[in-house]
Amino acid sequence: MTRQQQSPHMFEKPKGEGPCYLILQYLSRIAVWSYFRHLKVICRAPVPLRGPVVVASNHTNMVIDPAMLIATFPYGRACHFWALARFFKVPLVGQLLLAGGMLPVDTHTHSNDKLFENTSACLEKGGVIALFPEGTSYTRPDHLPFKDGLSWATFEYLTQQKLKYAQDTYLPIIPVGITYTTKNKWRSDVVVEYGEPIIVGPSDLENYQKDSKNAVKELTDRIVEGVEKGTVNAADWDTIHAASEARFLLFGDTTDTHLDKYVQVLQSLTHLFDTKLLDDNNNQESLIKERKELKKQLVICAEDLKRMKLSTLDIRRYNNNNNNNNNNNNSSSSNIKNTNNITQTEISIQLVSAIVSLLFQLPLILPGLLIHAPIYVLGHGINYFEAYTESVAQNKVVASMTLAVPLYMIVFYFVWQWMNYTLAGACAAVVLVPLIAWYHINLVDKRYDSVKYVVTLVRVFMAVSGLDEDRHELELVINRRTWCFHRVKSVIVQLANSGNPHALFLVHLEQDVFPKYDVADIGSDDGDDLACL
Repeated sequence: MTRQQQSPHMFEKPKGEGPCYLILQYLSRIAVWSYFRHLKVICRAPVPLRGPVVVASNHTNMVIDPAMLIATFPYGRACHFWALARFFKVPLVGQLLLAGGMLPVDTHTHSNDKLFENTSACLEKGGVIALFPEGTSYTRPDHLPFKDGLSWATFEYLTQQKLKYAQDTYLPIIPVGITYTTKNKWRSDVVVEYGEPIIVGPSDLENYQKDSKNAVKELTDRIVEGVEKGTVNAADWDTIHAASEARFLLFGDTTDTHLDKYVQVLQSLTHLFDTKLLDDNNNQESLIKERKELKKQLVICAEDLKRMKLSTLDIRRYNNNNNNNNNNNNSSSSNIKNTNNITQTEISIQLVSAIVSLLFQLPLILPGLLIHAPIYVLGHGINYFEAYTESVAQNKVVASMTLAVPLYMIVFYFVWQWMNYTLAGACAAVVLVPLIAWYHINLVDKRYDSVKYVVTLVRVFMAVSGLDEDRHELELVINRRTWCFHRVKSVIVQLANSGNPHALFLVHLEQDVFPKYDVADIGSDDGDDLACL
């Protein structure tokens, strides 16, 4: 690759990278830190420290997605986003948008030169343009079709550089995948993956000059491929639900460590349960019939838990607590327990123990809970009234951060009043208020898990001590999960032995889950008989 000669404007700072953007970046990091429990940022290749860069990301979570890019982009580089030109004509709003790094795009013009004028100017000054080619946010098992605007903008910039400086210019496009474990749930997890850059250069520009539409389509296809490598996509929700259940059975809950391979594991499992693959009568792959039945049972598992208002993590907590020989909470074997051992006395003891433990912890978290109670009530209301899943997190974050301002002002006032309105009191309040927020977030995770565990035990207690059909339903759920657990391991090992690349990846990833045994060793007692279900 020929080194690009820097344009005279390369060292000029693009508009929107001043104090206003720094405030926006700070607020974005607070939003990400307060809403998500674990954030994993992965860079598959070095991201340029300087020079023009285009970022192409998927867009499943409204304003949270740009906030995620602003908060996590390497080296803290400022990201510039597109916004409709008409918004910039509104007094004050336009100035704030420009100061925050937004770029006006006039969609009414038919000239690419005019349409991408601000984009090209920003790139010429070495800026980072972050775009969402799908155009809108959504909730579905696969991504929306990518639009060609990013590709047109790329070629327009390269064309202008060629005309201005008569030199070869290269522009890296970085595909980004943002994957949320449960995007509408507070204290869930998220993975942000910056993929291998797509370098667009002279040969691409030459193809563009010969056939612009075809070159644009080819570049868009390359961008789609890059983003897909960092995201999870499936043909339907049943495939996603089956893969999610299988992933949890095998690897347990998502910790910061497990998030490193979360996307690859889930995508590998979706390939194994792909609807088109399983429904293709001409398909020659192994264990098609077995995979169909396994997928069906995994989907039933997900539906059962939803109906009983339990989660896979609830079942895991319950089983971990019952398994006295389990010394590793992340061991997949702790997911399974014989339901014949479930007794009302056992559940009662666990429930009382969990409640007492929670009560002992209450003094540590009660002040923070009281201060933040209005935020929790507001978040619960948003959960109930917001119809669109992709808007829930956005509404929670915006509403919570807005409400936090008067709440913390009240805390500041009472601390200052308690110290007789002295200067030392004001300084103490300034230090204390952010400490309260930090203390609450750092303490709340474990206690939040404790509360959810108590709720789980209450539901299990009601099932065990209630009608026979309630107990039978609970036993059926856990028995089905037991069958699925052994069957998933059996199918994956057999597929790995036959050379399936997705199964091989899963087997090599976790030797504790897939030890080096023969398929025959697990085929005899893996619960082939579905009559009990």
